[in-house]
Amino acid sequence: MLRLTKSERAVAEIAAVAEHTASLTAAAAALMLPPDVPSQNAAASEPLVPLRDEQSAPQAAATLAEIRAWSQRALGIEHIPAIWRALAHHPRQLEATWRKNRLVLGAGVLDEATKAGAALAVAQFRQSAYGIAYFTRLLRVSYGFDDRTLVEATAMMMHSLSFNTIAHGMHLDAPMNDLAAADFGPGGRYENMPGPGRPAPSSSS
Repeated sequence: MLRLTKSERAVAEIAAVAEHTASLTAAAAALMLPPDVPSQNAAASEPLVPLRDEQSAPQAAATLAEIRAWSQRALGIEHIPAIWRALAHHPRQLEATWRKNRLVLGAGVLDEATKAGAALAVAQFRQSAYGIAYFTRLLRVSYGFDDRTLVEATAMMMHSLSFNTIAHGMHLDAPMNDLAAADFGPGGRYENMPGPGRPAPSSSS
């Protein structure tokens, strides 16, 4: 990640996306929320708690209204996703989690599409039906991911999972655990390393 972004902040942003997505998918599983993005299925199993809205949770109404407007733009749906409606039972928790969601998944050193792709990878790894549906819809509607792009993202998750499973199982040490962003900047030991999508320098150069 450092080589691709030349930024230690980018590593921190990805870690934040992974942690936040893990907590959201864990909450969705804990509350037994069936996927409701892009559409609600009346035949799906009932969640553990009734889902609130602006009328039934007046103390959370402002946050829910903000989420509803975001959902229309980013997800192309008219309803508020179940994860946010469930959290509305605790208005302060809903607002804090939503603010964190906008901060963590908002543009920083990394763009929003990259972060949403990382969030999908975490949801896929955790085998969260809710998270997979939610972030797939976000990537399709907001960032134009098509079928091939989604499969490529899934392939990256599969490869990373396999690679890390083997490395962990064989107790392999990280080969480059002393990297810093400065190593890739002017005068750094990897200053001339290629960036994303560019071939590595030939051995003769």
